[in-house]
Amino acid sequence: MAAFSNGAQLRRRWFLTLSLVAVGGVIAVGLALWQVVELNSLSTVSERVAAAKPFASAIRFALIGLLALAWPWLPAFWAGAERYDDRTHARWMALRWRVVGWLIVIELVLGQNLIGRFLGAISGPLA
Repeated sequence: MAAFSNGAQLRRRWFLTLSLVAVGGVIAVGLALWQVVELNSLSTVSERVAAAKPFASAIRFALIGLLALAWPWLPAFWAGAERYDDRTHARWMALRWRVVGWLIVIELVLGQNLIGRFLGAISGPLA
């Protein structure tokens, strides 16, 4: 039997490979940030992160918008032309706005700290 003759095995291999690359990238970025923190004061790093927050939020929202725009072409890209039919297209289109909506909710709750701001607003100053 030939190795990786099955499409599912090939997808698993790609998933594992890309996951390992992502883990390696996260470790490399973490080590680089650790060096930056050791070389600079924490207040400088905190100021730079605070200054970059609006830019990072704009990039995340732009990527969510790009996903919404590119969504009709993604199933044909991933599934291939031989397995892409009208039923598959309809199923993917039904998921489009659900995925985009959840990504926006996650961005608002986690990225924009919506829950923390809400709890801070209702508790008021504790002085």
